[in-house]
Formats: sequence, structure tokens, C-alpha cells
Amino acid sequence: MRELLIILLAVAVAAAAAIATHGGGLTAHRAGRLVLLVGLCILPVLITGTGVTVGVHESSQTTFCMSCHEMEPYGKSLFVDGNSLPALHYQRRLIDRDTVCFSCHTDYAMFGDAKAKLNGLRHVWVHYTGQTPKKIKLYQPYPNHNCLHCHDDARGFVEVPMHQEKKAEIANGKQSCLGCHSVVHDMDAVKAGNFWVGE
Repeated sequence: MRELLIILLAVAVAAAAAIATHGGGLTAHRAGRLVLLVGLCILPVLITGTGVTVGVHESSQTTFCMSCHEMEPYGKSLFVDGNSLPALHYQRRLIDRDTVCFSCHTDYAMFGDAKAKLNGLRHVWVHYTGQTPKKIKLYQPYPNHNCLHCHDDARGFVEVPMHQEKKAEIANGKQSCLGCHSVVHDMDAVKAGNFWVGE
């Protein structure tokens, strides 16, 4: 997709150069009017759409999330040796490693992606204005449906007796998944340097 954006930008530069050098003479010919139409109307829409698509894709990558120094410890928590949820999911490859942050922190409702991107813009604003809080926390409690999106009918989830007993409460949000799975990003293990070292 990046390549398409680069091609579109090159075409835009060529169209702008043609418009600048041939100016009013373009309207006299059919091909000239076509160049004007493409250069002034169609190309900006294509570039904007492609740019937004590239931006959404790139900002969904784990490397993008970890590019801010505030998030580095959270990235390191993916490698701790222990039972924290992000580390287990990441190390056991239960989730795509390239999009692990976005996958777990995006609501799976109709506008979940848009909401996640708006929250991401808030993160970027806080980062660049230097207003990062000492303790980073979610904007709202972590919803069970983010967990259930993947685990609801998974054998490893369904066969756990506690899950069977609390299935209705988990489904309607009265019992938080994080009530039992309380170690999320294990920052104590990060500070202690307790990391799993693979082969």
C-alpha cells in the first residue's frame, strides 16, 4: 500500500508540473482538460484515501505502539517469564505478534476500530504535549467482550470449571475477566528483569 501512495504522489507531482508549465493552454484540448480533472479532482481524493489507509494500517502495528518511550516497558512485558496475560498470548503465539497491541486493545463492536484510532490520537497528543501521566491506565475498564471475541468458544476457555460456573456473569460483564486474571502487564517483572529467553 505504501508503494501505491508513492506512485500516486509521483503522478500528482507530474500533474502539478504539467498544470504549472502549460497553464491555460490545457483547457484548449481534450487531453489537457483530462489532465486538469485528474490533477485537481481525482488525484487528491485518491491520495487522501490511500494515505488514510496506510496510516490506519501502520498505526495498528506493534512497532508503532512501541515507538513511544512511554510504551517501551509495556512492550518489554510481552517477554516476561510468568503468567501475565500479554506475555502468555505473545509468547504462545495466540495472537498475531505484528498487531498484538491493537488486537487486544480494540473493541470488537461496529465502531471499535474507529474508537481505538481516536484513543490512539489522544495518546499521540499526550505524548507530544508532554502530559504523560506517571501511571498509564486505560480510558475505561477493559471490556470482557475483547477477551470473549477470541475465547468465548475456545476449548481452553470452555473446559475451565470456573468459566462454566460464571459463564453468564462473564458474558454480561458482571464478572470481569481481569477479576481473576489480575496480572496484566507485569511491570514488576519488567523492573526485575525477569524475562523469558527463547532458544
